[in-house]
Amino acid sequence: MNNRGQITVFLSILTTSMLLLGLTMIEVARIKMGDARTVEATCGAVENVEAAYCRELFDEYHLLAIDKNFGGQGEGKLEQMVQDYLEYTLSGQTDKLAVEQVALSRYEGLLDNDCEGMKKQISDYMKTYMLTNGAKDILEMLTAEDQAGDDSGNAIEQGREESLEECDKWIGRDPREVLGELVKGGILPLVVSDRGLPSEKKIDTENLPSYGVGAENIEEDSTDFQDIEKFESQIKRKNTFGSSEIMGNMYGVAYALETFNSYTVSRSERPLSCEIEYLICGRDSDMDNLKGVVNRIILHRLPINFAYLVTERKRVAVVEPMAFALALLPGVTYSAAKYLLLGCWAYVETLADVKIMLAGHDIQFMKTDSTWLTDIRNIEELKNIDAQDFKGNDAIGYREYLALLLVENSKYMYYRMADLIQISISMKNDSFLIKNAVCEFSVDVEVSQPAHFIAFIENKGNTNINDDMYRHMCNVSGRY
Repeated sequence: MNNRGQITVFLSILTTSMLLLGLTMIEVARIKMGDARTVEATCGAVENVEAAYCRELFDEYHLLAIDKNFGGQGEGKLEQMVQDYLEYTLSGQTDKLAVEQVALSRYEGLLDNDCEGMKKQISDYMKTYMLTNGAKDILEMLTAEDQAGDDSGNAIEQGREESLEECDKWIGRDPREVLGELVKGGILPLVVSDRGLPSEKKIDTENLPSYGVGAENIEEDSTDFQDIEKFESQIKRKNTFGSSEIMGNMYGVAYALETFNSYTVSRSERPLSCEIEYLICGRDSDMDNLKGVVNRIILHRLPINFAYLVTERKRVAVVEPMAFALALLPGVTYSAAKYLLLGCWAYVETLADVKIMLAGHDIQFMKTDSTWLTDIRNIEELKNIDAQDFKGNDAIGYREYLALLLVENSKYMYYRMADLIQISISMKNDSFLIKNAVCEFSVDVEVSQPAHFIAFIENKGNTNINDDMYRHMCNVSGRY
């Protein structure tokens, strides 16, 4: 009989232990399930926030981001979205999960870290559109310009002591004076197409992302061609971009060409018509931006045209009598007059090239006798040059020069893209600021769950015990 009592006690202790162990395992399962439901619901809430991306930004510019100001409703609106989603998802759960706290703890905007978010999205988008030979073409253009500058400078240097004892008599006006009169009203009226001059209306740049980095002053180069030293320095100007720098900016350049308006291509109605020109120059009006781009194209084209001209004996012979006559004036040498006149002629040819490109046509990159357009004896005819269109492997147009200039001025390109995006979208949504466009964020969530057997459970992982409640905490990130 005594043995039976011992067995009863033993079985009672064993049964109690097994019961406690079972209940503890059930409680552990409840905690794990609560933690898992919290994480799952938070992931869903983050996806719900991601789905609230700025549609205008994506539809027009292919960029994914949420407006943390949410159309003027403030940052609290996004936190409320998360909380509402969690409460709806967790409601009706038998474990009585309750949302205690929601906080958006970290933001990464499109413009943060030197526009890193914008650059990444643009690169990902443009990989399907990018032409693999784009960087190569630009590098070849720059290399050809540098070579032309060297050749031109060498020709001037070697010709310093040139003289001409006899020459056909020439009587006429100095072509440089004629050119001066022609450009007195500015270069743009001479080179714009039937589209006419762009608007002079100015935009307010004070609240734009690029404000403070400044627009560069782009002065027109002298067209008097009186100083041979100055002209030689200009013609020998070196490009400073290598292949790695060009390649590093090609996705952004391709995106700009495919997305924004230019003088020759209008993609949609926007406040600025010369948007790509703005990316290059950063001035506050279409007129000033186009003027700056034209001046820069002239800087790139002039060495190419001059290098061809000094090797073309037929055209050099046209200039020699003029230079001989001008060399009779005090302080003027024959060689200086000759190369300055050739420079003047190359400049006029460059204006003709720009005029054709602004009409939407192509020119020949390296000139030939059949594609040379102007005559130094009749500079005024520049106004009447027809917009011819060159077709061939050596064809190049306004788009290609815009690409080159974008690479050359890529330092502020992404900030100026952000300017244009903000200006355009704010026309429809006046509260939109691209500095509030978030492409990566984190959510901190705390969810409570009633505790049943606290004595057997310790704080572990993302779950804490406080006030007879389990506290499930998690951090989930969202990114585009």
